[in-house]
Amino acid sequence: MSTPRVFTLDDIWALRDLTSLAVSPDGRRVVFELQGFVREQDTNRSTLHLLHLDEYGHAQGGPRSLTLSTKSATAPVWAPDNRRLLFLSDREGEYPQLWLIDTDGGEACQLTNMLYGVQEAAWSPDGGWITFAAYADPERNDDELLTGRASLDDEARQKRREQQRYRLHTTTDLDYRRDGRGYFDTFSHLFLLSAPSGTEPAPDASVRRLTSGRYEHTQPAWTPDSLEISFLSNRHEDRFAGNCATDLWVLNIETGEERCLTEGDLEITCYSWSPDGQAALAVGEQRKKLEHSLARLYLITRQGNSGDHPLCLTPDLDLTTAPLVGNYFGTPGPYRPQWSTDSQQVYFLAAERGHVNLYHLDIVWRTLTQLSQASAITFLALLSGERGLILTREDATRPFELYHLPLTEQGAGEPTRLTSLYENIVRDYHWPVKEKFSFEGANGDEIDGWLVYPLGAREGVRYPLAVEVHGGPHWAYGDGLDPFDAYLAGRGFAVFYCNPHGSTGHGEAFLRSVLGDWGGKDFEDIMRGVDACIARGVADPERLAITGYSYGGYMSMYAIGHTERFKAAVPCAGVSNLTTFIGTSDIGYRQIYEIQGYPWDEERQDYYRERSPLNAAARVTAPTRFIHPENDRRCPIGQSEEFYTALKLMGNIPVELVRMPGAWHGGTPKPSQALAMWASTLEWFERYIDIRPEEYDHHL
Repeated sequence: MSTPRVFTLDDIWALRDLTSLAVSPDGRRVVFELQGFVREQDTNRSTLHLLHLDEYGHAQGGPRSLTLSTKSATAPVWAPDNRRLLFLSDREGEYPQLWLIDTDGGEACQLTNMLYGVQEAAWSPDGGWITFAAYADPERNDDELLTGRASLDDEARQKRREQQRYRLHTTTDLDYRRDGRGYFDTFSHLFLLSAPSGTEPAPDASVRRLTSGRYEHTQPAWTPDSLEISFLSNRHEDRFAGNCATDLWVLNIETGEERCLTEGDLEITCYSWSPDGQAALAVGEQRKKLEHSLARLYLITRQGNSGDHPLCLTPDLDLTTAPLVGNYFGTPGPYRPQWSTDSQQVYFLAAERGHVNLYHLDIVWRTLTQLSQASAITFLALLSGERGLILTREDATRPFELYHLPLTEQGAGEPTRLTSLYENIVRDYHWPVKEKFSFEGANGDEIDGWLVYPLGAREGVRYPLAVEVHGGPHWAYGDGLDPFDAYLAGRGFAVFYCNPHGSTGHGEAFLRSVLGDWGGKDFEDIMRGVDACIARGVADPERLAITGYSYGGYMSMYAIGHTERFKAAVPCAGVSNLTTFIGTSDIGYRQIYEIQGYPWDEERQDYYRERSPLNAAARVTAPTRFIHPENDRRCPIGQSEEFYTALKLMGNIPVELVRMPGAWHGGTPKPSQALAMWASTLEWFERYIDIRPEEYDHHL
């Protein structure tokens, strides 16, 4: 057996993320997507893989590759016949289109030629129809061109692109742009397509548009009787003025009638239909304008009066019913609550203190049972006959794999791993020791933290400590393996991170505790965590560094202006000026509730000034390197530019600004950019933090 090696940036190119999955209706086949980097082309690519299961839900052999194209294949959707599969691919053009493949063998066939591509799709249970969502321009009446029945020559296509790129944009809305998407020229709408009987398009396979208007339509699904298409949409008059509610709608494909099943006080994130078709389970947050709350589980009746109030099924569970825990190796999904065959039992997920656990709920008796612990589950599918659940599960020793969880009268048995997707990751690399611990934070509350030891660490020796802060702030770290931590540990750094006040997994009061208090209890928690690492005899108080992304970038900026303890800082895509952030971010208007007031409110002006990192620039002593995507609309690059310029003009410390061309808040056009950000962070830390090779059991 070869000796495990230390992570380098070159090794990151070989890693793969488990992303989307689909289990066939009969539960005998699972298709999953693996996404990774292609170094030669400096690009991302996704491939689909097929795993066969026996009647008990156990794997029959290993998975095999289903797509081998040089282009990506994503978002698998099974046909009712358990054999054919829909997926999205950009193999024949600029945008992803809908394709069909027979999983028993054969070539894939293209089903759509939409002008702006396809986003997501659903096949009707009776096999007759396919609905899908695709972007459409509400100001243009060009369905022939939109659906591919008409086409443009190269000259006309170039002219159209130039018009779209350079035309003036006028808006009267607050919500008119989105990170990674740009300005709202198009909206997601629903379309209908006759389903093929084989793997070739049906003779009458013309695409019919079902919806219109300046509304988004997402998560299309069919009711079990195949009579209606359901979807999520915000059609409120004030939707562009801060109303974030998303309702569940149904559309009758024969009459075109649309009905709203909710009354506008939920922001629904996902849902699923009961087998009898009488109700839907939805995961959503209560929304009164911009307020934040826990995502809870709601029952929505299909045949009730329009606008019936959804029934909360988890009023006493003080946990968010969604897999909100950070994971490096993707977040496999999509997540949807699962119904029992008799429509009386529910299986769902809830995030708790760095884990995502599985729960069972009896709808009639309201009895709640926890079925898992000490892992992170992000996807679940109930097998037909209720002979078990297929899960994706991650823990502290292994990234996500597929598991079969048997169901018993007592609840659940022991999970059986179905795949070995990350066997080489576990075997071939030297993962550092990571310790989860709790410490007393602000208000005496218990805070969860993690301490990653540097490779070769010796007892009784103190080491440089890199502090990482998660985004959000309503998010959470988990137990899973993280290559960036292993990368830092391999270069001699201990790493600390925690879930401070405002994080998910501790209940609603903890989640809401930072509203109007950014830089308060959360900052105190992080610094108390640093003290705990020092008290444990691991961290050297004279060799501390800090970094974070998004809200983590904000906290990194805030920290260096409110303590001189850090010797180096790398804030990434952060916020330095809360006042300008309100007006320039694509979600700036949502921050009014997060901050609990407007910049011009007299009683909040001191808060905006005191809690904006920029206003403490004169107190910064840590050499600082800002890293920021140039096309970031969530936390615009001006936020780093303001702080960088202030520090540069003061001239008290070394300071640099690293710009990432073409990148946005949620991603980069080239994988090499993301890896360069890692390298840039480490290089800055090593420039100002002393690494002493003699302190380790091996040569660094």
